[in-house]
Parts: sequence; C-alpha cells; structure tokens
Amino acid sequence: MIPWSALAFPVTMIVICAAGGFAYAWLTGRMADRSVGVVERGKAVTVPMLVTINGHQRRGRAVLDREAVRVVGKGVNLLVRRRDYASAQLRRGRLDSELLEYAEQRAFSDASGTRYLLGPVEEWDDAFTASLQQTPRPASRLRLLVAAAPRQVLAALALALLALVSFEGIWFSGHDVQATMVRVVGDEGLESCGVRWHEAGRDEYAEVDCYAPFPKPGDVVVIRALAWPFDESAMDHEDSWPILTALLGGGAGALAVVAAALGWSRLRRPPLTLSPVATPAVTHVAAVPATPSTVEVARDAPLPTLLDAVGSREGWDDGTDSQPPTQPWYARYLLALSAGRWWPGLVMAGVALLVEEIPRAVRAALLAGAAAAALWAAFRALTAWLAIRRAYTGPVTSEWEYRLVRDVEDEWFALLFLGTTPQWLVVLDGPGHPVPVGRCGVRGDLQPGGAIQLHIQGRFWPTVSPVSAVDEEIAQDLREDLFERLR
Repeated sequence: MIPWSALAFPVTMIVICAAGGFAYAWLTGRMADRSVGVVERGKAVTVPMLVTINGHQRRGRAVLDREAVRVVGKGVNLLVRRRDYASAQLRRGRLDSELLEYAEQRAFSDASGTRYLLGPVEEWDDAFTASLQQTPRPASRLRLLVAAAPRQVLAALALALLALVSFEGIWFSGHDVQATMVRVVGDEGLESCGVRWHEAGRDEYAEVDCYAPFPKPGDVVVIRALAWPFDESAMDHEDSWPILTALLGGGAGALAVVAAALGWSRLRRPPLTLSPVATPAVTHVAAVPATPSTVEVARDAPLPTLLDAVGSREGWDDGTDSQPPTQPWYARYLLALSAGRWWPGLVMAGVALLVEEIPRAVRAALLAGAAAAALWAAFRALTAWLAIRRAYTGPVTSEWEYRLVRDVEDEWFALLFLGTTPQWLVVLDGPGHPVPVGRCGVRGDLQPGGAIQLHIQGRFWPTVSPVSAVDEEIAQDLREDLFERLR
C-alpha cells in the first residue's frame, strides 16, 4: 500500500504546474491585449494561427512578409497573398478543444486540391487585421526563424535561461565569508561540510558541498554566504558556481541550437501557395441569395433562412457522405455504460485500498460509499440501455423535415422541423455527414432524453446524444449564434 506521505511530493508538483499554467495563460493574454498597440506603432507581430488541413487540426505562427502571409509550424509551411486572404469568402468558426481557443478561419486550397482552413486565434484577430492594413515590408530572418521554432523547445529554453539568471543573481548577491569547519555530514559519497560563522551580531550555520580530503574541525574555509531571502544558506567556493553555470548555460545553449535547427529545417522547404476556395451557391431555398450577408439576412429571420446563409458561407455541402459511419457491435453497450458515473466509486475504492495510515472507520466509510456509487452508476447504465436498444431495432415510426447544423467543434446536429419551426435536436455520429437538408425517418424513442437513429437516403444514421426538445430559448440561442457567425 502507498504511504500517505508519499503523496505529498506529486500533489506539490501538481499545484506548481497548475500555478505555472495560470501564469503562462496570463502572460499570453497580456501579450495579445497589447498586440494591437504594437502594430499601430509600426512594429511587426507574430500571430498564433489555428490551421486545419483536410479536417486535421494543427497550430502555426503567421508572419507578414511583403505581400504575403507566411504560416509556419509543425507540418505547416504555407503562403497566402494578402489580397487572397482578404477576399476569401468561405469562412467558419473552429474551437481548439485542447487549448480552448476559438478562431474564425477562411478556406483555401493548394494546387493538388487539399483543403486548408486558416485563422488567427480570437485574442489576436484584431492585431492580425491591423497588420494586414500596414504598409508591406519584408520579414526578418530572425522573426521567421522564431516563428518556425517549436514552441515546446522555446518554452524549455526560456525556463533554462530563467534558471540561469536566477542562479547567477543568487550567487552574485551573496558575499564571501570565512567560516569555521564544524563537522562532516551525510553518507559516504554524499558528504557535505557543516560550517559556522558570525555575522551581523548573530551566529550562522550552513551545510555546503565539500570533497575529500575534508577540512578538519576548526579549520577556516571560505564560503559564499547568500543574501535575503536565502540569508541562512551558503554555497561552497570550490565547484558549485562553475558546475551549475556550465550546466544551466550549456543546457540553454543546446536548446537554442535545437530550436534554430528545427526552425531552419521547416523554413528551408518551399512553402505551399494557397488560393481562396470559392463560396458554393445555396440550392436548398431559392429565396436565399447564393452569398447571403448580414444585410440580406436579418437577426429575426426564419431559422431555415439563417441556416442556409451560414451553410453557404461555411460550405456545409462539402464532404457530404451518403454512407453513415459503421459503429462496432459493442458501441451501444459502451454508450449505455457511459451514462453511469463510475469514477467516484473508483476513486473512493482506490483511496480505501491503496493508501496507508487512514483510520479503519474512514476506510470502511470509503468502501461503503464506493459500493453505493457503483450501484447508482449501474442503475443509470441499465436505464440508458433500455432506451438505447430500441434505437437499434424496429421500424421507422415517423418522418420529418431535417436540417443540419455544424458547430465550432465540428459536430453535426440534426434539427427536425415542422414547417419552419424546429421541434427536436440530436447530435449525429461523425466525422462525415449526410446532405444538409432533406427528409428523414426516425427510429427509436422520439421524446426528451430518448435515443433515436435517422433514416436518410435508405440508410440509418446513428446519433451520439439523447434527443432534446427545442424550446423557444434554445431556438433563440441558435438564431443568435448563426447570426453572429455571419458578421
């Protein structure tokens, strides 16, 4: 079993990492807030970009180089002319689910037909727009190299430099003193010398590194007494400074070389030149223009009109797939199991069985709580299975007009309509999707919290969420979101 004291170090490291993450988020946010002012003063900025290549999400850094936008990163080396970026009409919003960063991307393609979506993350959008309006000028090699260097290596380099500067500051803020050798401390091979000295009216004691042959008790040794807040500590004058300086400085130098080499390897390959993707015409509703705008589509327009407008702008017709995804035979069982919340029981059981030094009564209470949590999760899973199984068997029970909606995380929602009023909403299984507008059959329990499948073009399309009734609040929120995506 694990001693309770053994958990102290990992818990401390988790807290430190969390604090570092918050500090990094604050720093990057501060840089983004100040970026517009930097551009207005005529200086160049490097802008974080969200890049999607044939549906695969990547990160990049954008640098304006004369009349072009150069985007570089891991697996990304792209070039878009300024005027082409400004004229790109096919747009869509996307959320980086790992970093929770949003970007409005514009659609491009290369000579081979590969599709790309590019856009600055939301916090940098104003700075990027302002940069596009500045007088074109060449980007320096250093700016391109820093933009292309891996972020992880640059972060490690920054930490190494911070450690080096911190150590040098601690060392040079101290001063040399003559101390008296007291004793040798520690096991063989790991010895240190306990020394004592008198300073500022008080006696000081510290243990410093020392090496055989050790000074004798009573001998005078020169040490480096450190300043506040380390004023009760000291370092030896023999090897600490040169060894730590060499390690930290050498590590920083090695990381700088690695960052430069990897950045140069990304830049030496010729970039792919991209061109805007044409906006597809809307064919579902004749009354809606081929390229709707906020002037043509009002905020209170009927929901189908807004859906057609956003679908035209974001190219929802692209990637239509008549073949629904094939779910493995066990998918329905996993879906039912996921309805139960199992982790509280596992956590309580793990603590009760693995951690030492907890009272017997507390251990018994944890095991009882784990059993209760497991029973409740099993009940939820069984209830979900009774609903899910009907969606996989039986006939179609009703037919509806449907329209698809794509959100910023690439999920497809199906809205079931009566006339122009949405009644039900459900999330489709991806990554493909059927035609955005049409008629479908429904199999399963079409009721709040029920499970259904949609029969589209002769095939059953599985869903991955319970059915939700669309009330006026949901419809209004959807309408507001669609209108904002047209702005």
